Amino acid sequence: MMIKNLKAYLNPTLILACLFVGMSFILGVSLSNGLIIFLSWNMVLAIIVYLLSVLVVILYKKKTHKIWIISSIVAYVIFFPNSFYIITDFIHFEHYNFFNMYPNIYELDIYDWYVFFDIVVGALIALKLGILSISNIKSICSDKLKTFEYLGLTALFVLSSIGIYLGRFIRLNSWNILDISYIFNGIFEHFRFFVMFVLLFTIIHMISYILFKEKGE
Repeated sequence: MMIKNLKAYLNPTLILACLFVGMSFILGVSLSNGLIIFLSWNMVLAIIVYLLSVLVVILYKKKTHKIWIISSIVAYVIFFPNSFYIITDFIHFEHYNFFNMYPNIYELDIYDWYVFFDIVVGALIALKLGILSISNIKSICSDKLKTFEYLGLTALFVLSSIGIYLGRFIRLNSWNILDISYIFNGIFEHFRFFVMFVLLFTIIHMISYILFKEKGE
């Protein structure tokens, strides 16, 4: 029965994500590029986000004890930033040469464009997985809860932006969320930058959601 339930959530984006993991790892090894190899791991984390949303739905529909449903929702919220995190890997473009002399003379090195391809494709797939995971969660929300949809989304996106900040700038993983003192030090050391970063990424989350959400939602 569990396998049958999981098949219902098998979709082209999830298949693409799984293919990307293998492709990115092979490409990274063949190019001896650690960034591309690491992108395959980032995609695994984005896949986990989607699978956690599926788990929440299945537990809810099976009327499992509330403690398990709540625990799975908490895990989903903690891991959700991983579906948007790959966007920040665009900063690595600075290590690659796309111009020989800006703005008219291009550096025609296909190696750099392999990296460009991998990051862009990975970011798009991961974004879509994150937004599909939201659709899964919304499918079990009551009509009363849906009236607070954008309030809930804003809260999720703010938390996700904070998570991305912690992951990018103080190198915190989702499973290190209980390291409270380390988190607060990382936030308040550069608080003004932190606030503006979270604001910008919350807007990025919202725009991405509007652009990529399923029709009719």
